[in-house]
Amino acid sequence: MKNFNQNLIFSGLALLVFVVISLVYNSPVISGNKSISQPDIINYKGSAQEMVEHKQATGEQTYWSDAMFGGMPTYQTGAQYPNHWIKKLDETIRFLPRPADYMFIMFAGFFILGMVLFRNWKYAFLGACLFAMGTYFFQLYAAGHNSKVHAIAYFAPLTAGVLLLYRKKYILGFLMTAFFMALELVANHPQMTYYLGLGLLVYVIIEGVESFKTGEIKSFVISSALALFAVILGLGMNATGAITSYEYGEASTRGKNDISLIEGKNPNGLDKDYITHWSYGKLETLNLFIPNFMGGGSAEPDVYKENLKASLNKAPNQEEYQYFSQAINYISTYWGDQPFTSGPAYQGAVVILLFFLGMFFVKGKYKWWLVAATIMSILLAWGKNMMWLTDLFIDYFPMYSKFRAVSSILVIAEFTMPLLAVWGVYKFFNDKELTQEYKKKILLYVGGGVVAFIVLLIVAGGGLFDFSTDFEKQFPAYIQEGIRADRISMFRSDAIRTLILVVLSLALLAGYVYEKIKMKEIVILGLALLTIVDLWGVDRRYLNDDNYIPKQYVDYPFPTEMTQRLYNEAQANPSLMQVAYRVDKNRVLADLKKQDTSRFRLFDAEGNTFNDASTSYFVNSIGGYHGAKMQNFQNIIDIYLSRDSIIEKRLGVEQKGQNILDMLNTKYFLVPGQNGSEIIQNPGALGNAWFVEEVKAVEDPNQAILDIVKIDLSKQAVADWAQDKTYQVDSTSQIQLVDHAPNRLVYKSNNKNDGFAVFSEIYYDKGWQASIDGKEVDIIKTNYFVRGLEIPKGQHEIELKFDPQSVKTGSLITLSSNIIFVLLLIGGVYWMWKNKDENQFGEEK
Repeated sequence: MKNFNQNLIFSGLALLVFVVISLVYNSPVISGNKSISQPDIINYKGSAQEMVEHKQATGEQTYWSDAMFGGMPTYQTGAQYPNHWIKKLDETIRFLPRPADYMFIMFAGFFILGMVLFRNWKYAFLGACLFAMGTYFFQLYAAGHNSKVHAIAYFAPLTAGVLLLYRKKYILGFLMTAFFMALELVANHPQMTYYLGLGLLVYVIIEGVESFKTGEIKSFVISSALALFAVILGLGMNATGAITSYEYGEASTRGKNDISLIEGKNPNGLDKDYITHWSYGKLETLNLFIPNFMGGGSAEPDVYKENLKASLNKAPNQEEYQYFSQAINYISTYWGDQPFTSGPAYQGAVVILLFFLGMFFVKGKYKWWLVAATIMSILLAWGKNMMWLTDLFIDYFPMYSKFRAVSSILVIAEFTMPLLAVWGVYKFFNDKELTQEYKKKILLYVGGGVVAFIVLLIVAGGGLFDFSTDFEKQFPAYIQEGIRADRISMFRSDAIRTLILVVLSLALLAGYVYEKIKMKEIVILGLALLTIVDLWGVDRRYLNDDNYIPKQYVDYPFPTEMTQRLYNEAQANPSLMQVAYRVDKNRVLADLKKQDTSRFRLFDAEGNTFNDASTSYFVNSIGGYHGAKMQNFQNIIDIYLSRDSIIEKRLGVEQKGQNILDMLNTKYFLVPGQNGSEIIQNPGALGNAWFVEEVKAVEDPNQAILDIVKIDLSKQAVADWAQDKTYQVDSTSQIQLVDHAPNRLVYKSNNKNDGFAVFSEIYYDKGWQASIDGKEVDIIKTNYFVRGLEIPKGQHEIELKFDPQSVKTGSLITLSSNIIFVLLLIGGVYWMWKNKDENQFGEEK
């Protein structure tokens, strides 16, 4: 009981320390006047603004938005669902200002895992430091990949629940697994959750083999069944989001493609080239240990380019000198395999050293699980650099092909390595089977081997590695020499830094073994401090005070006036430059929104059309920013709206994107003008709906997408029908939009004859319903990707409404799952209270 109370008190203090660390690191947020500038969140605000405005105006949640790509569901752009209690709880847990909130739950989550495994706050505290300070996570904070880091933060406590189940602590294990699985899914990053599942699958397989050997199959089956039930219950508490995301995923670029025109396109998901575009280099893996081994990130500051600057003095003439002096900002110190990167996935010198020591101090299945999962993570992160393995997973592992940027699977290694590292420290101090002689031998041979390896890199690294890229071979030799010298300097500096940290860590451990340090608490605290100092220093390279800007520009990232204050602040803070750059564009778009209140779309020809959602903050856009567009719209982009001229050559047809834009009611173009951004009206826009004279039958989607540029879209259409149909259209034939909201469109039609109307709206059959005078009718997929209706003669009211059944079904399942979990929680807590068990977390088997 004394140990329990002591653990409880110090656990509370440890959590308080994590709050302090999170706030001190992100100190600009303490004042309340500054917030972190996150590029991805700025795009998110642009994509979600129409949904937010609709909610403010009506109190209604819309599950469809016209803001981007001609229209798409809001399931992945901030939709809120009924009965989502676990999301409210998650928001309560994340009580600190961003990104301190995510940083805190990274610490706290791993601390929970540490308490489950070691039942001692000191090891839990050390483990939390080893994990939560990983540099990759800070790059995620800086970029605004909030859902990704949110999901990673719940890796550890979810794993704790699973481990408890297999330690036969069925009730506590089940409740923890279900609860943290629900929180994991709240983060809404299926890729990270999937990767954790792969890591835990390795554990379950090893556990199954162990159970078979020991004859404990029954307990293994019970644990596995409860784990599966807990996962299903956690999924149930997020059922609406899960069902709608799965439903939309089938129609997105992550699902099947109905055309086969574009060479290399995967008909069942993402293309392999797209999946593996960001693949970690084999040699680049050393970034886990030496941060600047590969030259850091793609946009390192000029302070790392002193040799390059000095090399300019060798320029043969002034013209070349001027050219390269201006190009210095764009010459990257990074020389790895990825197209570009925010920075290295540095996990820490102390962590990697302790991981290797842990391989010899930890015995049995847990070691093999963590080592195997780490190796799997690294090998899969290599992607196209180990294509046979990547092919195996893409082709045979369910859902693996749904995710891109395979390098991000390194998050598993960044979880398993700190876990084995702290487990090794725990065994070092507590495993009586480890003799002093054995410990000394491991410190000497393993620790000495690590030191020798680093020394070898420092001494010979400049000659062992290339430190250059193929792209730079076009530069003059003196420029190449300057670039290479800077990279070698960065590498050696960080290698020496790693060597010092490794030697200090070994000195702490050796000091205890040789009885120079009497208290193990000093060693544990020393390792924790070394880790924080180490990672804090590297993390600050990628997330520091420059990432914070006045809070008003985070809350409202699209100002329409360039005030003197904004100009001055932008000059002093690079993170504000993008905000300042957009002011002219924002003003023009805001004026257009006031002047034209009709329903229309705009094509942004000034910026990066299909990777920028800022336009959508003001008006509905043909472009936008999202990782899972509608597949039919992506095909339109690839074939008709892309600037890639190879496509028109490959298909043997001219790109006629203007016809497509006219059909989507693209009323305006945003273009760069002599005096800033300008709006140009498109006289060819066909409006919100129109009657056509003929609907041609097509055999398949391939023919449909090719035929839409071969016809007069104002008079003709194509549909997957058995035969062509013709209609009589005269000057009195009219169809007009009389009321509109993102999820509801009302038209009035007047026609002397039966007719066919084409609507400038994206076809999506999972929720859109049509009615004529209150009678439901079928929506016809027209012109490959928009909607069409057969409308009888006379005057009619046509309503198109987005009312997905998946939301209703999901909400009911979510409510039921919440109730089931609460009842199980009450019953489980009562049972554990009545049957008090000192060994509440179970013993290692």
